[in-house]
Amino acid sequence: MLPVAGVLGLCVVGVFIAMNVLVTAAPIALNFNSPSPSDSPSPSLLGSPTIIPFATDTSIPTPAPSASVPDSRPTIINSAISESDPNGIWTVYMGYPSFLAGTTPWADAIDADIGLEVQTRVIQWEQGPASNRQVSGKMNVLSGAFKTELLTPSLASFTLTWEDDASASQPATGVETLNYDLSTGQRIAFDDLFSDADLALIAMSNAADSQLIDQLGNNYDQAVVAEGISPSRTNFIHWAITAVGMKITFAEHQVAKSLSSLPAVVVPWVSLRSAMVQTGPVAKLAGF
Repeated sequence: MLPVAGVLGLCVVGVFIAMNVLVTAAPIALNFNSPSPSDSPSPSLLGSPTIIPFATDTSIPTPAPSASVPDSRPTIINSAISESDPNGIWTVYMGYPSFLAGTTPWADAIDADIGLEVQTRVIQWEQGPASNRQVSGKMNVLSGAFKTELLTPSLASFTLTWEDDASASQPATGVETLNYDLSTGQRIAFDDLFSDADLALIAMSNAADSQLIDQLGNNYDQAVVAEGISPSRTNFIHWAITAVGMKITFAEHQVAKSLSSLPAVVVPWVSLRSAMVQTGPVAKLAGF
């Protein structure tokens, strides 16, 4: 009997074929044994706030059967959507992570989940902002990449960033984070980590403020930062799991109106322990 998530993965793949809009680049195996500066998003992907809506949440349904994970980390490959409008109005290159089949139990289902998420975003852009040329002679461009924040036999975390250069003004930038429990193939939700979400958000807000003072320097504006890091879920939706803590990436202009980058802070697990689920998916990372 096929696992439920596996069947869903096959169905989603069928959707890909039916829509027939992708041109996927050849996979490239990535080595995560020795992280390097190249793991970080390219500066060219950093612009102003994105106007592309978030794709519909296509995470694998709960609950899902669990599976034993291997002792070794899975292999991540670089997949991409690469398309150009035949009339020369727009072009797209969106890189995103995929799992090499067989290196983790739910590779096919997770790959389908990520692929459909990115594909939906691209279609929204092609049919929306990119459908009309905003500046005479200027091609609309959407480009994106990803960074692997954590990769273990049981956990994977990614930060995806993209730049939308379809408007007549400066490029717009977007960010999304994806976190997976590799034993179930499911995305990890905020409430999977924290038994007291309000307490966790307060800890994140406090840690972010002190780090942003140093990081932003002359761009630090106390009023702007206070609004951007107030302890609400909407201010901390772009979170990624790392070995040392939760990495929060802020949207363009969320904490600095004049800064053309995506500020990020890391909240140590020790600062979050009192709010965490002690048997949750990152319990070992947090020292439980």
